[in-house]
Amino acid sequence: MEPSRSRPGSLVYRLHEQEDGRIFLYELWVGREDLAAHHATQVLKDVLERLPEHLAGAPEVHEGQLRGEPSGARG
Repeated sequence: MEPSRSRPGSLVYRLHEQEDGRIFLYELWVGREDLAAHHATQVLKDVLERLPEHLAGAPEVHEGQLRGEPSGARG
């Protein structure tokens, strides 16, 4: 699957694997409309449908509003 950093409205995409094997994905979007368009893509729907078979537990999801501008470049 192509990282969502190439989608319109994506500001930041970071994917990290922790030493204990956990995966951490951090994404920052211009706004809710861009995020909603990303969530509507078939590839993301397919990934989310298959996600439970790859998880040992429930994923943690946090959504909020960023105050200020992100530091660094897209990537």
